[in-house]
Amino acid sequence: MAHNLPVEVIAHIMRFLSVSDRKEAAVVSRSWYEASLDPILQRDIIVHFYATSSTGEAIPGLSRRKMPHLVLHHFETSLDANSVVHKSCEYLTKDLLSLSLKGSNITESTFVELLSCCEMLVSLDLSCCDSLFMSGKLLEKNSEIQKLRHVLKKVKEINLSSIRFLSDATFNRVMTICENVEKLSLGSVQITFNSKAYYPKGETRCANGSILTFDNILDFIKIQAANLISLNLSRSSMTSFHLESIASVKDLKLKELVLVGCKEIETGGIVKLCQHQKSLQSLDISGCIDVEDGAVKMIAAELHHLQILKLNKCRLITDGCVKQLSQLPQLQVLDFCECYQITTDGLTLGLCNDPKSSAPLTHLNLSCTNITDKFIIQLCQCVGSLMHLDLGSCFLISDHSVHAISSYLKHLRFLRLAWCKEITDLGLLGLLMNDMSTDIDHKHDQGICRCTRKYKSTDIFRKPTTDLEKDSKLTAGQIQNLLQSSQILSKLSNISGLHYLDLTNCNKLTDLGLTEAIKFQELRVLQLGMVHGMTDEGMIMIATNNPSLEELNLSHCVQLTDVAMETIVTKLPRLQSLNIFGCEKLTDNSIRLIQTYCKKLKHLDVSFCTNITYDAVEKLESASKSIQSIQKRMISGAL
Repeated sequence: MAHNLPVEVIAHIMRFLSVSDRKEAAVVSRSWYEASLDPILQRDIIVHFYATSSTGEAIPGLSRRKMPHLVLHHFETSLDANSVVHKSCEYLTKDLLSLSLKGSNITESTFVELLSCCEMLVSLDLSCCDSLFMSGKLLEKNSEIQKLRHVLKKVKEINLSSIRFLSDATFNRVMTICENVEKLSLGSVQITFNSKAYYPKGETRCANGSILTFDNILDFIKIQAANLISLNLSRSSMTSFHLESIASVKDLKLKELVLVGCKEIETGGIVKLCQHQKSLQSLDISGCIDVEDGAVKMIAAELHHLQILKLNKCRLITDGCVKQLSQLPQLQVLDFCECYQITTDGLTLGLCNDPKSSAPLTHLNLSCTNITDKFIIQLCQCVGSLMHLDLGSCFLISDHSVHAISSYLKHLRFLRLAWCKEITDLGLLGLLMNDMSTDIDHKHDQGICRCTRKYKSTDIFRKPTTDLEKDSKLTAGQIQNLLQSSQILSKLSNISGLHYLDLTNCNKLTDLGLTEAIKFQELRVLQLGMVHGMTDEGMIMIATNNPSLEELNLSHCVQLTDVAMETIVTKLPRLQSLNIFGCEKLTDNSIRLIQTYCKKLKHLDVSFCTNITYDAVEKLESASKSIQSIQKRMISGAL
């Protein structure tokens, strides 16, 4: 009946599907395929074009596709590859909005010829294109500059990250043809901040043909100040002085600034930034290791429009400033990964003090921090809008946190609980014997172990008798009985829209909890590495209950055999990445099953699978048309 519907109706229905679901629906019938080509449905589609896989002829089928985003992979300098790309891309460039040439070995002439057709282009990615800039002759002809300057007048975003041979001269030429740029990325580019040392004595400053200088970048920022809204200068030797020079440019009103890994920037530089650039909506200073509490306090006091704040590895930050985050009413993304001095007390005051006025957080990363169950419970009750939650390596959290997440965070899409070793089957199943809120405070007060606080000597060494430890000793039969009782609060599977789940090295989990709790129709990525309690039976049920999986990590799951692999390859038709590193019981039969059924697999890791032979992997690699990479270290027969 569905194939008789008008194409317009089918296209409208497909608007409610994810990209993966639309790709599957497109192969159902001819009419469904035609419906999937609707321009409205192509807005979030990125075409990856591999010139080396072509047959030497253009691909006329592209003429029916109006793709706005194109990525060119493995671009060769041969005449055949150039011819194929030119002819094929003629069908795409007319409606192209973004083009990525990242890492491509494209020549100057091909670059000019390709871009001359992209009149609608808005975003251009040239990151890692060392060969394009190596000679220093890119856009050396004035005729090429004038031609592309007219064509690329709509380009708003350009990425020049990780180019080793970028110089003042080539930078200026690229910026000339993209004169209306609003977003500029120069991450991991070698920038010379002592520019005067490279000027000839007695001569005025000019564009250097060998190096990229900070003075030249600053001149560009001053010229484009009225238009520039986003700047990325990550992993450079920028100091607080240079940051202040940029921040104080007249008419510059940045909305986004990325300074990842700029280790020379100190608190004073961030303070000056906040005083001059109060319109910032996104600030990433991850890895700025000398940033202290004063910087965060100034951010909270001045940047009232801030929506994204990333402080990953800013390890000098303490609770003294975290409580000031309550002053940021629009904050949506917060990253405190590896900020070891932040505790439950500071985060509670900053994020959970007033539920009515709390920020509408959607993304929160607290990986490798000392938070406890007490904070997670309060967070889930106060910030129910969370969609992305990373609690990896938070060793103090336990089943209580999992219960709270399952009960309150119904909109969650990403959940990472890797290396949270206190999580058990009871946490995934939503089972609580009693109200143990008192025990939470007693066990994890401020992240400090009970034996380090002041207790009577008889209390310090008393035998553990908490309900949680009693629960961990329950037998499988007792847990099964509890599943039928009214004591169930909320299973993890109640978060029906989950797309990403990471339970790596949660080594107290077994088949019972995994099979009952991991049931997600939309789950795409599942990380179960080093979950030693999972057997073939558990993996078979997981593969059966999660049909949309595209990436599966089973590294060091030592109990798995070929029996489980047979179900994996037959029940997961969308599988694109499979990691079975260290699964020693798997044999060549698993490789043959992968070769037979996994038609979409792109990445495979069979390293340290000692019962898998090198010859079997070689046959798979030569026979598969989809596989792009296979890791095969230390397998049988490998050199």
